[in-house]
Amino acid sequence: MNELNEKAINMCQALIGFKPGVSDEEIDTAISTVTSLPMFAGLDKIELKKSLLAIYNVKVDTYQILEGRDARIPWLKEFKAERRSEWQFWTRYKKYLAEQKHFAPEVISQLDDLTDRILDKLFNPQRNDIVINKKGLVVGQVQSGKTANYTGLICKAADAGFNLIIILAGIHNNLRSQTQNRIDEGFLGFDTQNTRAYDMNRTIRIGVGLIPGFDKAIANSYTTSTEHGDFTSRAANTAGFNFNNPQPIILVIKKNASVLKRLFSWLQTQSSHGAITNKALLLVDDEADNASINTSRDGDDPTAINKNICRIIKLFNRSAYVGYTATPFANIFIPLDKDDLFPKDFIINLPAPDNYIGPEKVFGTSADPDGNEDLLPIVFPVTDSDAFVPARHRRDDPKPTVDDIPESLRTAIKCFIVTCAIRIARGQENKHNSMLIHVSRFQAWQNHLKEIIDRLFKYYKSEIEADDPTMLEELRQIFEEDTPDYRSYRTITGEIIESPILPRIDNKIRSHTWEEIRPLLYRAVQKIEVKSINGTSGDSLTYYENERNGISVIAIGGDKLSRGLTLEGLSVSYFLRASKMYDTLMQMGRWFGYRPGYVDLCRLFTSNELNEWYRHITLASDELREEFRYLAESGGTPENYALKVRTHPGQLQITSVSKMRHTRNIQVSWAGRLVETYQLLRDPDSKRNNLKATDSLLSELGTPVMIKSDCLWTGISSDTVCDYLSRFQLPGSLTKVNLDLICNYVRDLNEVGELVSWDIALMSKSIDKDTCVHTFSNGIRVGCFVRRQAEDAQNAGTYYIRKNHIVGNPTDEFIDLPADMLSNALDETKKRKSQAGEEWKHEYPSPQLVRQEFRSKQTPLLMIYPLNPESSNMPGVKDAVTYTKDDEPFIGFAIAFPHSDTDKAVSYVVNQVADFAVTEEDFDSTNDNTYDEQ
Repeated sequence: MNELNEKAINMCQALIGFKPGVSDEEIDTAISTVTSLPMFAGLDKIELKKSLLAIYNVKVDTYQILEGRDARIPWLKEFKAERRSEWQFWTRYKKYLAEQKHFAPEVISQLDDLTDRILDKLFNPQRNDIVINKKGLVVGQVQSGKTANYTGLICKAADAGFNLIIILAGIHNNLRSQTQNRIDEGFLGFDTQNTRAYDMNRTIRIGVGLIPGFDKAIANSYTTSTEHGDFTSRAANTAGFNFNNPQPIILVIKKNASVLKRLFSWLQTQSSHGAITNKALLLVDDEADNASINTSRDGDDPTAINKNICRIIKLFNRSAYVGYTATPFANIFIPLDKDDLFPKDFIINLPAPDNYIGPEKVFGTSADPDGNEDLLPIVFPVTDSDAFVPARHRRDDPKPTVDDIPESLRTAIKCFIVTCAIRIARGQENKHNSMLIHVSRFQAWQNHLKEIIDRLFKYYKSEIEADDPTMLEELRQIFEEDTPDYRSYRTITGEIIESPILPRIDNKIRSHTWEEIRPLLYRAVQKIEVKSINGTSGDSLTYYENERNGISVIAIGGDKLSRGLTLEGLSVSYFLRASKMYDTLMQMGRWFGYRPGYVDLCRLFTSNELNEWYRHITLASDELREEFRYLAESGGTPENYALKVRTHPGQLQITSVSKMRHTRNIQVSWAGRLVETYQLLRDPDSKRNNLKATDSLLSELGTPVMIKSDCLWTGISSDTVCDYLSRFQLPGSLTKVNLDLICNYVRDLNEVGELVSWDIALMSKSIDKDTCVHTFSNGIRVGCFVRRQAEDAQNAGTYYIRKNHIVGNPTDEFIDLPADMLSNALDETKKRKSQAGEEWKHEYPSPQLVRQEFRSKQTPLLMIYPLNPESSNMPGVKDAVTYTKDDEPFIGFAIAFPHSDTDKAVSYVVNQVADFAVTEEDFDSTNDNTYDEQ
């Protein structure tokens, strides 16, 4: 966006006002007024309107909150009424978000409300007569704006009187430095690298500091944004301000045992009789999900880290700890202990705005498995990389050459070149562009790959500069030609524009012709650099220094890129790392976020294994968000939620890949949960086995009650159901649907009189001339459902049902429930949603509420779905069996479990899967990662 456009947008916003819910007429009037000025006469009014609509049309759901049982004294309203603060930090930051960052008014409004709620759950920092310690957790989504969120909290906390603020920002210097840069811009208002800012702009003021009228918003920092600007006692002792100054002091530090020990020791010297009484501490943990994950280096040992955080907190009579995390599984292992970091006072679940691109928009979790309109078609499976970077390569293994670079990576690099050119055509020439390549954890490999990828890129660059017809033809094909395993830019942009749902994410994308893009390739490649981002390369990401003109970078990295580091303008990602690591989730998450004006230019090249893993974690996180919502609406506590998280079957998926060396015992419960077989075995023998087991079950059940075209049997014994489940075969990868464990759980609850009388529904699609039909041996004829294979799946042996749902309609699980019960459940759903500030727009009740409070504890429901086998086909995938609709169907099922009056859960001993253990040992024995993070 050029400066003239920026000015026009700011003037239009000033005329319209920073408010949610703006009409088309108000926007048109503002545009007409502004473009009547001579300086804006040549501006494109349509593009200006798109920019304003993108700001004003963003919607965001209300957040949910769980509160602890302890008595809490609300204080903020009275504090405000007494005008105890001028709120200079917050007012300045709000102005900065609206005018410089162009945040949507609705997003700013919710941030204002949310930060008030969090502050009110802490304590009045101006009271010196209390000893108090508060702990809370904010659960957001990956790359959804958590930094902006906690910066808002910090601004308000400083205004209210919190005068020591510590931010724990990751485990690497570059992430700490990036976080400090953002705090400099959003809170301090000056560059802590004074000389850099002065050399660039002849002033040290940046971000909020450039907004006039806030002279009283003064704060100091003991840390700087340089790579080694972390806390040291020497820097603190020689700072030009005193620890006991009334102005707030901020520190942005790494989550590192040595740094935390240093800080604790220095703070001890500032204490009196072992306590600090003149400071109210706010400690923000930006890596709460990193505390409980063991790593190989002593400096990151979570017990040492947690111990030192707790020691720092205990030094203060008045302290507040607020953790921010991107995954609800993060805090599973934190003990429920008053001296630990468990968020006993509150947990808040942050919804992302509707222009956020999260995993559900890529992998899908919506309940309509057949709908296609809401998935972004941007995942490209990688199947040709084995020879390039073997799954179990070691540090000193022979390295690949330029000739070994697979076609998929060559395509990905060409895609990045095309993306950069298209962004120039869209007026985004001065924006950052990033491509991420993550194929090895070894720094020696990363540095070698940088050399060969740089060589390949320079070859592409020289051919483009020479106008080489072969190179230009390859890029033209990338831009506008589809093949069986590649969809072009023209096709994907067209699909997104024509979708009834996706344009909401980004209304500024548009189609281009090759004639328009081809001349821009030369300019695009001039800016692109290849960098290796790790402790030994010496390369760094210079986004901040090049804010005006933008940089384009191909970043090759490993662990340094995996934890929180934001790659600005990230559009193309290439992931191969096969290690089954929990932090792969975080790593992959770098890709999610906001992509204004270029969502259609994003590409995710990844292996089938990572793709599959992300499906599991997406679904598990989505299920936990639903459970959180239910608990928030029914008065649940953080402890209730902790139990839900700790017993979630998704743990079976996660702990099998989590970064822990030892066997551990976990507890799993299916109470109030919906279990779905969203992956099935594709081979004919397994398919036949499951059909035969189903046929045998149905033939035992007798005559069903017909409900439309579906069949229902009631009062079936749990033994009959468990016998069926024990004969059913599922892929080993679907560990969260462990049928043996489910049967153990059922038997345990049978002992207390629960889950004893099952209902079984055989679901049937309405039959017409095109329907695949199957007749069971008991004469029941059913229509088979279409559940399409995920388009990016590559494992010939597994049927990955797209969007991870076999249930076609949320009302399926109500088939055995009486109408009056459902009517009461609908009334209760509407009432609770209304109390939570939401509107329930469906004619059926919340399935979660029905399972938790209405379905009988004796009566789970097993739903059986016959599936059209043709839907499972995988064209182009080697060794994949091809089926027709006349073949025998696949069988899938879902189980709706009621709530339980007991806390019974099944114990499960998780041991490292063998190949993972070997991979980890290989890495640890030759780990060459150099961090210099002390």
